[in-house]
Amino acid sequence: MQVAFGKHAGKSVELLMFKEPGYVHWLLQQSPSGALLVVQRHAHSLMKKFDAKPLHRQCHGHNCSALATRATVYGNSLAPYWWCDNCDPYEAGANSGKLQGVRTYSEALTHVEFYCGGRKSDYVALVKYLAQAKGLPTRVGEQQANAFFT
Repeated sequence: MQVAFGKHAGKSVELLMFKEPGYVHWLLQQSPSGALLVVQRHAHSLMKKFDAKPLHRQCHGHNCSALATRATVYGNSLAPYWWCDNCDPYEAGANSGKLQGVRTYSEALTHVEFYCGGRKSDYVALVKYLAQAKGLPTRVGEQQANAFFT
């Protein structure tokens, strides 16, 4: 689906999810009406598909060979640590109370907004870390973005 308004008119929502997640975050915070409502609904459906994809990273737990099911980041950091549901990052030595969970697309957006000052490049970086852990290739164009969501 293509956006039909604003500075990203003609771009697909699928590609914007990876290339402009800060814009997607802004879109989702606007009052829904008309064409914006259609784009918001589509973005929400893409977020559900994103969140449903499994991670393909090994858990960082000590002697754990399980695949990760979640990620954590420190404060204003963007580099995630991967964990399975059985491993506790605090038992592995993480500083108590300093980790933020980023299991979903929405949690990644919220982390950047509140802990990283909403920097555009940080939205892109954190969403990209999660998406690549879910199988997105390093280079992303329309074809790769669409394939990720199908």
